[in-house]
Amino acid sequence: TDVLVCNQGVSLPLTLEELDMKDVRFEIDVNLVGTLNLVKASLPGMKKAAAQDGKPRSIAFTSSPAGQVGIYAYATYSATNFALRGVAEALQMELINDNIHLSLILPGDTDTPLAAQALKVRPHIANLIAGDTGFMKAEDVAHKALNGIKSGNFVITCLATAGFSPPNSCLMAFAEVMTAGLMRFVALCYLSKWYKTVQKHDTKVKEN
Repeated sequence: TDVLVCNQGVSLPLTLEELDMKDVRFEIDVNLVGTLNLVKASLPGMKKAAAQDGKPRSIAFTSSPAGQVGIYAYATYSATNFALRGVAEALQMELINDNIHLSLILPGDTDTPLAAQALKVRPHIANLIAGDTGFMKAEDVAHKALNGIKSGNFVITCLATAGFSPPNSCLMAFAEVMTAGLMRFVALCYLSKWYKTVQKHDTKVKEN
């Protein structure tokens, strides 16, 4: 396998109070556990192929801006998509020495059967929040995703969603804005340290 795209997903846009727990478990099983199953089954072959011919392999998760921003009526869907980002970040660290690259695709609302079905039950408040943003064509999303995967981009997004976490106060919001650049620098330092730790560990294991 040269490229694995985990594109499955389900969504039932209702408030958590309205959701049946069997539907919650179904969303988690399809969106998160299904992705883990696909990756786990594919990794041995992808690692072997990359080691044999030296060419990079790619794994891409189709997620959602709901994985960066909690959205009304999408508690479970957001949870599974937040989880996908965590899985992607962790896997990229685990596979850094195996020439396998991770991509997280974050399209906006896309004209698909899933979206059409969701609109039938989505609460009015959620529709108001969504506004008149319209729907992207699936072909356009696929084209952008493919280009991003080829370029080795970790995040492939059509919307800017950074900084959407709700602040506790105006003072907290001001502090976050003023320190955003510094915190990003600190995060990059930690990330670099973690990647170097993984690389050193893998090198020692291979030498032994």
